[in-house]
Amino acid sequence: MPGYRTSTWRTAATILNLIDSLELVEVDSNVLNRAAQPMPTELGTRDAIHLASALLWREAMQIDPVMTTHDGALGLAAQAHGLKVLGT
Repeated sequence: MPGYRTSTWRTAATILNLIDSLELVEVDSNVLNRAAQPMPTELGTRDAIHLASALLWREAMQIDPVMTTHDGALGLAAQAHGLKVLGT
């Protein structure tokens, strides 16, 4: 498109590649049961589900995910489980 710089297109391509690399994790009874277990820090329901999803995904895929959060308690809990954390 006229008026757009090459760097803008590269940025858009990078974002689209990142989106393509994401995987959705179904919030099923396994995730909810894991989220209900004690965590290293006190977490709200959504944060506990977020962390439980990441932990179960790591176990299933045998790949270490990176947790991205600006929530200090979630970041600390993720680090306590051995996850790399960005954003806190």
